[in-house]
Amino acid sequence: MPSPVSDARPTVAVLYICTGKYTVFWPDFYKTFRQNFLPECDKTFFVFTDAPFLAFDGEPDVRRVYQEAYDWPLSTLLRFEMFLTREYELKSFDYLFFANANLLCQQVVTAEEFLPRPEQGEVLLVVQQPGFWDKTPPFYSYDRNPRCRAYIPYNCGRDYVSGGLNGGTAKAFLAMCHVLAKRTDEDLAEGVIALWHDESQLNRYIAELDPARYRLLTPAYWYPEGWHLPFEPKITVRDKSKWIDMTAVKGKKRELSFAARKWDAFCQNYLPVFLAVRDTLMLKHLPRHDP
Repeated sequence: MPSPVSDARPTVAVLYICTGKYTVFWPDFYKTFRQNFLPECDKTFFVFTDAPFLAFDGEPDVRRVYQEAYDWPLSTLLRFEMFLTREYELKSFDYLFFANANLLCQQVVTAEEFLPRPEQGEVLLVVQQPGFWDKTPPFYSYDRNPRCRAYIPYNCGRDYVSGGLNGGTAKAFLAMCHVLAKRTDEDLAEGVIALWHDESQLNRYIAELDPARYRLLTPAYWYPEGWHLPFEPKITVRDKSKWIDMTAVKGKKRELSFAARKWDAFCQNYLPVFLAVRDTLMLKHLPRHDP
């Protein structure tokens, strides 16, 4: 496997889903990622879409994959299965990376700073979720439902990572897709949906891994538009609501009463401490998953 500093140009497949209204983000995504993302690598964009036409159709580095538009949240829950429909092609690449539709790569992101380093044992690449980079595991938004296969006890976990930008060596990423597609299907068969869908499943997988098996980057590579964080933005997350009626996609959020808001604040800021102590006393743990 080529290293980020070898003379050979690594091959990279960028996995991109834009079904339904999300096609609006594709032109700017493609232009910025083609120019600035891993310029030392040979990149191919796999675009999973139901659109009859997209900007840059016919470009040699763009491969269209027909994908029907699922209702929310299946559109995000089933992404691991989507990628596996092209497993045979994807196995030929050195690295695979999934990127959310609404990302912009506005600064150069080099192979040295971004790619996992297999010679050091790192085979996956994940990015800290900006809402939790300065918090501790009991306060992470893990799925706490024991019935869900994304479940993480309050006394477990290490990092909270974004579901919208991740990847790794082709072998490691596809192995992860197989595990998470199976877990998601088993949950759905039992009527269970992970709290934050694919992101919750990803976080459970990362929590089971030896930290030497993945490279963790800061929120500089997942920097929400309009936020003020102590990182220099490298990859920006555009505000979807400026482009898409998100209520039409996900439905209207339920408004909470005053009492419900107070209880929600208590659950987020204080209750996790007590639950972490409880889970520690109960000797809860996660199995180590070392593919």
